[in-house]
Amino acid sequence: MSYLRLFFDCETGGLDPKQHALLTAYFGVYDDQFNLIDELDLQLKPSDLSQISVQAEAMKVTGINLEEHLNDPKTVTYEEGAKQLLALFERNKIKGKRKSLRPHGQNIQFDINFITNQLIKPELWEKYIHHNCIDTLRILTFLQDVGFLPDSLGKLDSMVRHFNLPLGEAHNAKADVKMTVDVYMAMSKMLHNMKNNNIGMTNNSLLEIIED
Repeated sequence: MSYLRLFFDCETGGLDPKQHALLTAYFGVYDDQFNLIDELDLQLKPSDLSQISVQAEAMKVTGINLEEHLNDPKTVTYEEGAKQLLALFERNKIKGKRKSLRPHGQNIQFDINFITNQLIKPELWEKYIHHNCIDTLRILTFLQDVGFLPDSLGKLDSMVRHFNLPLGEAHNAKADVKMTVDVYMAMSKMLHNMKNNNIGMTNNSLLEIIED
């Protein structure tokens, strides 16, 4: 096994990772056959609640009740969340590999920015996580550009519907990760089928090009 797949998603109190709160984060570790082998589901808050910043529009989108979220005993501070996340990384290290986890997600840089601004430092993230991300949104954009998928697709739920996949709860980090995994597998299957049927493919696998 060359690496494990780390799928993740965050729900936040806004769009600015240096200002708005990181509220939930889900991380799923998958093997190369897309079997879930480990996971971490975090509800988060800053240790100093006077520093929490959210936008009403963002809270409406996520459906998170801030008061209930902060008072929920399952909600942990960023410091405790960081410890749990680093423990997840440590127990999924592959012997002999410097970085064992390749990041996967939908619009993944948004989530990375929040994680590395509010949860763990960038150098700790880079210690464990491969620099080459797999972003289903970028793959979608490429497949639209070459005419393999319709331009009407964009948001995760539209991709789920296009591939006739189970639709989970929108703006729930764990549900979004499960849908992202399903979408990635569906796009992979589509490309493998095209390769096997010699439809618009060269000797090089388009899937391999995307993942390189």
